[in-house]
Amino acid sequence: MKAMKILVFFLLCCLSSESVLSARYEAIFNFGDSLSDTGNFLRSGALAFPVIGKLPYGQTFFRHATGRCSDGRLIVDFIAEAFGLPHLPPYLAVAKGPHVRAGVNFAVAGATALDSSFFYAQKIGPLLWTNDSLSVQLRWFRNLKSSLCTTKHGKFSTCQR
Repeated sequence: MKAMKILVFFLLCCLSSESVLSARYEAIFNFGDSLSDTGNFLRSGALAFPVIGKLPYGQTFFRHATGRCSDGRLIVDFIAEAFGLPHLPPYLAVAKGPHVRAGVNFAVAGATALDSSFFYAQKIGPLLWTNDSLSVQLRWFRNLKSSLCTTKHGKFSTCQR
């Protein structure tokens, strides 16, 4: 708990410094688990977990259910607000939709850094909530990246570097 307080203090100090706030960022791409999932777990259908799709989840700030494992905003929401960016939509809500140049959230509640095959080899795979590990989130990012790095005329922009 003490480590979490230190981390939050450090994050707030960093976000409040003039150099960070004066910098111009155009997008945030977030990877993670339930601490930053904005709805991917609910949309993945990996596990029947209807609770986060209903109130009170989302009630405090959004006034409707959001698929977040919180009744309000997440740290990633506060970071986006600090940089003047919109809240990040879950990747699974925009994967087949319009291009999202202000950022996307790839985080999935219950996600692990290791692939599910590792956990099944250890005979603990059935305990996983989801198979959407970090490698799956990175694959989603690679799939989305090509659409983010093309111009209206189909040419690659400078984000290919």
